[in-house]
Amino acid sequence: MADKIPFRTSQLQKELMAKYYAAASEARAAGVPVAWVTAVFPVEIVYAAGVFPYYPENFGALAAARRVAGKLSEAAEARGYFYDLCGYARCGIGDAYSREHPVGVIEKPDLLLCANTQCGSLPKWFEAAARFYRASFFLLDAPLVDEGNSQMVRDYFVQQLQEMIAFLEQATGRPFDYRRLEEVLQLSNEACRLWNEILDTAALKPAPFGFFDACLHMAPIVTWRGTREAVDYYRALRREIQERVEQGIHALPGERYKLYWDHIPVWPRLKWFGELFAARGALAVASQYTHSWAYRFDPDRPLESLAENYVSAYVNHDFRRRIDLKIQLMNKYRVDGYVLFSNRSCKPNALGLYDKSNEISRLTGLPGVVFEADMADLRFFSEAQVQSKMEVLFEQLASR
Repeated sequence: MADKIPFRTSQLQKELMAKYYAAASEARAAGVPVAWVTAVFPVEIVYAAGVFPYYPENFGALAAARRVAGKLSEAAEARGYFYDLCGYARCGIGDAYSREHPVGVIEKPDLLLCANTQCGSLPKWFEAAARFYRASFFLLDAPLVDEGNSQMVRDYFVQQLQEMIAFLEQATGRPFDYRRLEEVLQLSNEACRLWNEILDTAALKPAPFGFFDACLHMAPIVTWRGTREAVDYYRALRREIQERVEQGIHALPGERYKLYWDHIPVWPRLKWFGELFAARGALAVASQYTHSWAYRFDPDRPLESLAENYVSAYVNHDFRRRIDLKIQLMNKYRVDGYVLFSNRSCKPNALGLYDKSNEISRLTGLPGVVFEADMADLRFFSEAQVQSKMEVLFEQLASR
């Protein structure tokens, strides 16, 4: 197997993320409020309000990738937090209580802004953090979307956004600038468009870019979305991918199979999975996870457009709609099989995966596998068990 050629833009991302974390401290020094926000959150409003958004989930992912999530989790567990909680939450809570900070100190919030479209754990984590840091907390509530209530949910969410804007006006002491929001939405649109185009290149065969590549390049679309920095970064990455297509540089030379991966990766074993798949000629090409930030906003209808996008988070739909969304991506990327990750840290995504697997295979005829682990904590990862399950999938792919 040929060595993988690293992306030039990987260094640019390291510099950009270092700038992001430094900007949080600089913001506080300049008197700019720092707000914790969740990953699927209308950060465009936060940027437009002149508040700096900080993502503690990214802190958890970084701790997981550096294989220190277990250590931070144990610090949280020593304070009575159960090991079945979200791994990101355990990392954040553990760091707050620790004297040692293996990935740096998690940034102290002045405000906490949480949307419950992702799960029920995040609001409880942010609620506990608000008490710990003695900071104000705003919960952006979104009911589950189904066919019969979508307009009602969007209208309700718009009201929630209006309440949040009033909350931010009180926190900053300034009226909200809707013209600035329009500018931020335009920047967010451009970054999301570029990110979507980049993800779409994985449909080529052989592909220049895969899901595990996307996991390494997704941080700016989460943290810098709505800024010029995100636009510039994804223009550079798209340009590099276009060069790779022209030069015949592929994510996996000799690609035989395309796989759908659901949902978050196992961060501390990301490279291991990539090498395991590559050795069998398999490339993970799509996931609901990395597509979660491919938004399309209408700056002429700012709040309504934000509501339409953010209430539509994948896990904020019913069982049938979740299956449909997975199959849509499988069809779009013409996958040969699928891998469903039953993530003990993310119960809403793991719920019903075995039933979903049965239904997906019945509807598509595709082979697939479900494996159990934790996205952050290697105490709950068995390499032998996971590899055994993957081998069954590879055998099924080879026999088709």
